[in-house]
Amino acid sequence: MKVMKQMLKTCMMIALVLLILPSVAQENKVQAGFRFGNTTGFSGRIITENNFAFEGILGFRNGGLQLYGLFEQRKPLALNRVDNMFLYFGCGAHIGYVRWNEYDQYYDPYHGYYDDYYDWHYGAAFGIDGIIGMEYQFVAAPISLAVDFKPFFELYGPFLMKVNFWDFGFHMRYSF
Repeated sequence: MKVMKQMLKTCMMIALVLLILPSVAQENKVQAGFRFGNTTGFSGRIITENNFAFEGILGFRNGGLQLYGLFEQRKPLALNRVDNMFLYFGCGAHIGYVRWNEYDQYYDPYHGYYDDYYDWHYGAAFGIDGIIGMEYQFVAAPISLAVDFKPFFELYGPFLMKVNFWDFGFHMRYSF
């Protein structure tokens, strides 16, 4: 229950930031949507007029919740006279929590045998991320579709680390 309240507060803060930013800087383009993949979650993005972007993702992975912040450079792709296709790449960081299990054996002296079990743990996770992807923006509708590859390195729990080179995702975003 406590996690749900914290998640609701985080979502409200992201929504508030996304609503306030267009009134502050009219030259920026704001996008909001969803990311589906290994890290699935809500995505918000601010694109400046010189094709830099800041993307925030509220992601759900490994039974936990993470908040990602990514800085991206966008380059237009001129493929077969398609003007609204972009390549983007960048890096960032994330913080949150994950769930993991540890295999353990317990010796039962009464019955004289070992009992195997998995011990589930929750703990803080933080790390660095990279991102590279391709995005297509529709001309007739304020919608964009993107595919990306987001490898990451993270530290979590007591002295555990993880490197994931297979975090592929699909984005659907609405432009304001």
